[in-house]
Amino acid sequence: MTRTLRLTTFSRPSALLAAQYRGYLEEVGLALDVEDARGSRPQLEGMLAGRWDLAHTNADNVMKFRAFGHTDLFIFLVIDRGMGQKLIVQPHIKDWEDLRGGPVGVDAPDSGYAFVLYELLRRHGLEQGDYEVVPLGATVYRLHGLQRGEINAGLLSHHHEATALQDGFHILADTRDHFARHAGVTAAATYSWAELNQDALYKYASALYAAARWTQDPANHDEVVKVVAEGRGIDEYQAERVLEIEKSSRTGTISSIEEVEDSLAASAALRAEYTGTQPTDYFDPRAMSKALAALGHDAS
Repeated sequence: MTRTLRLTTFSRPSALLAAQYRGYLEEVGLALDVEDARGSRPQLEGMLAGRWDLAHTNADNVMKFRAFGHTDLFIFLVIDRGMGQKLIVQPHIKDWEDLRGGPVGVDAPDSGYAFVLYELLRRHGLEQGDYEVVPLGATVYRLHGLQRGEINAGLLSHHHEATALQDGFHILADTRDHFARHAGVTAAATYSWAELNQDALYKYASALYAAARWTQDPANHDEVVKVVAEGRGIDEYQAERVLEIEKSSRTGTISSIEEVEDSLAASAALRAEYTGTQPTDYFDPRAMSKALAALGHDAS
């Protein structure tokens, strides 16, 4: 009997699509009901209210909610390193100084990739207060903000980058050049759900991790393109482009719990720098350790 899990996500990377359309979830008796997230706050508030079982989200979002007392949330899985975000700007923005005094878009001003954006700007001479922060929500809404001329810049994930470039916007910076250690595809749950559904949590971790390994094998490239095309409802030429952008953002694969902890520590350190509070206890390794062991990896 197949069990359907409710997932909220900002993007649909190749690993998730392969898990759905290559049979990895089906093999462990799972299916997904996937809903696109509108923003980090409604996403995780919905999780806490029981609307979804699982979330693919930025690690920093979980850290923020835990800092505000929502300790039911935790990260249980990280697939790879590389945030897959690029700073996309309006055609008239030629250098960093052109952003001074203008609006930049974020999901929320104190979570998600906001601190990544602030740090990118700081490293290029712009301190907080040198620009206007406009909270818009998920990546697609930041793209819309660019298209409507509401913002001069915003971090976009790979699946909206191609659209932005086609529309005449351009890349000012790539996060992989500055934040290579940070976690890529990250999955979260609540303890109240997970403790009652440990088998489902483990099976999901196993399926997603196995799917990620399959997508990352160069020998499977042509089949991965077909999966991305099917999963996104696009032609194979477009799927090839989306996949190449996704691959170019990846800075490493994850094969141990130690690597997960290192990648999450990088996100925690950035949040601590901007908030003055060090995140703790945001990762529970049990499901991923079991999944890694089942797939023949040393989970230590």
